[in-house]
Amino acid sequence: MKQKKEKSDPIHMGEAYPADVAANSPGMVFQYIQKRNGASSMPFISDQCVSVLGISAAELKANPLLFLDLVLPEDRESLLYSKAQSAANLTTWNWEGRLWIESYGDIKWVSLRASPRREKGARVIWEGIIINITESRRREAELKESHERLKEVSAHVMAAREHERIRIAREIHDDLGGNLTAIKIDLDWLVRRIDAAADSAENAVLLAKVRTVSDLVDRTIHSIQRISRDLRPGIMDFGIFAAIEWEAGEFAKRYGIPCKVSCNESDIELEPDMAVAVFRIFQEALTNIAKHAHASHVWVGLDVRQEYLELKVQDNGCGIAPNDFRKLDSFGIRGMVERASLLEGKLTVSAGQDQPGLQREQAGEGQASEGTLVHLSIPLAAEARTTVLTTAISRKWTRS
Repeated sequence: MKQKKEKSDPIHMGEAYPADVAANSPGMVFQYIQKRNGASSMPFISDQCVSVLGISAAELKANPLLFLDLVLPEDRESLLYSKAQSAANLTTWNWEGRLWIESYGDIKWVSLRASPRREKGARVIWEGIIINITESRRREAELKESHERLKEVSAHVMAAREHERIRIAREIHDDLGGNLTAIKIDLDWLVRRIDAAADSAENAVLLAKVRTVSDLVDRTIHSIQRISRDLRPGIMDFGIFAAIEWEAGEFAKRYGIPCKVSCNESDIELEPDMAVAVFRIFQEALTNIAKHAHASHVWVGLDVRQEYLELKVQDNGCGIAPNDFRKLDSFGIRGMVERASLLEGKLTVSAGQDQPGLQREQAGEGQASEGTLVHLSIPLAAEARTTVLTTAISRKWTRS
């Protein structure tokens, strides 16, 4: 008499899936059984075993532990942990790791995905697939490397631009400023000589002309000083807080918008390139407020918290719309985000309502309206300060 099949018997993969499905799968289809005593078996392994693992299905069926031997030592712990979690919680067994394929003489990345079920005797049965993902991992690594190179190029361009700004500012101040000062001295000498000469209609005309040119020189000198400060403010030599406080004052004078600055530490030491990047981000935030916010007040917070530099710029203007972030020409925000990324930091732009630390109570004017909040956070830890920006600058000087 034919005996009935026990419920505890595992379903053979050939019964669960048609043979052509297993044969045409993109990877090795398998069934893996683990018993309570730790023993394991693999009743079903598809023919793709050779192409994926470099060993035959018969070899792996005879000794399922061969798969663990293929896994690189540094990846075995994650494999065993993911299997244990899947068995304990009956959740999908997901794992990605590296194998040493002897027949190829190379390392391959594989992805394992299997669904568990518990059978009589507390054993767990997984049915799943192992796929070779080496090419996708290689492309991912190449993409990451390309992204890092682009960051280096971007950092190099920004660093070169800042150095060029410093050079131009010095040349404008020293060269043009010096020449105009000399012209101003000569014009003052002419004014005194003409004024002391005998009165005549011609002398009066000459004196008026010289004074007009002298006024023009004065205005040009003031313009040169302003341009030099915009290129590289000398106040940067006194620290980032002094520079931000000065820039906030200039913004208030230029646009008539009060800009209150607070800081929990007035003596914040930053690497020069980091200080310049923070200052440029602050300048861009103020520029955006002047152009788009229609604000009447601005609050700025510069703080050091748990080895992070926090810069917050909040206004009480009309706020920023979600679509503004997706505009192709939003280079201002993109530039700020890129600068923050080069410093291993993070920059967010959001609605300013209910944001801690920058409430309008600081100015004694009630609660803050919505407006916009620009929040910059940069790590100050020694290991985090070794940024792509510093690397790009050092490479520049090494190559030159």
